[in-house]
Amino acid sequence: MNFKRIEWIFFVAFIMLDVFLVSSYFKQGPIMDATANHPENTTVSVLKSMRDDQITIGETSNETGTGYYVSSPNNDDLKNKAGQLRYQSWSMNGNLLNSTFATMIKVNADNPQKVLKSIVNDPNQIVDGKDYQYSKALSTKDTIVYTQKVNDEPFYDNGGQIRFHLKNGYVQGYTQGHLDNLQTLRGARKTLSQKRALIWLYQYNKLPSNSTVESSNLAYSKMLTVNGNTVYIPTWVFEIKNNASGTIIYRRINAFTGAVMDDN
Repeated sequence: MNFKRIEWIFFVAFIMLDVFLVSSYFKQGPIMDATANHPENTTVSVLKSMRDDQITIGETSNETGTGYYVSSPNNDDLKNKAGQLRYQSWSMNGNLLNSTFATMIKVNADNPQKVLKSIVNDPNQIVDGKDYQYSKALSTKDTIVYTQKVNDEPFYDNGGQIRFHLKNGYVQGYTQGHLDNLQTLRGARKTLSQKRALIWLYQYNKLPSNSTVESSNLAYSKMLTVNGNTVYIPTWVFEIKNNASGTIIYRRINAFTGAVMDDN
């Protein structure tokens, strides 16, 4: 693994991101500058604007944290270990393993990990299951998510998750991605607070009127792929409900820079 090359390309990408943010600043006017000079007044003003737009956000935290740029090689480790799997049929789709259990597994939707714990920890049923933890925050009524972690934060990207597919109370199979040989590319950096990330989201016009922020989580997301390695960064992930239609959308904010990431 050529870390010198990774660091150099990563440095160039970081500079390009800074140029993009500066360009966005001049296009959108001095909103962010005002935030920097008068953070308390600006925060109060923005929160009032949210209320005027009928946006419900609930309690938000001003607490900041730390995070890292981390990378993992794109290799065939998962595929090479999948030969040990039993009681299921499986296939590879890129770096993701898709599996269907021979017999569906009955679980309690409110407490699925009670049954799935033994499945995840069984090397004959899940590859490297010990590397994952159940995530109630990322799970839905149709998908039970187990995720790898770095710096005690989960991976939002499916490259570091097991996603069990749930139907009528039964797990039919799963999709798994596995990140190994995780490396930190730079030292720890300060991350934005939940409240600050939400304000940036609103100022970028990514928080629609008459909506409710159902949940928010700090998690690692894919940033870019460099020289056969994928780089991940901490991001704030917001689940937003349109109050009129009931539609759920997700928005992500780079927890280092405040830049809006692609909408998935």
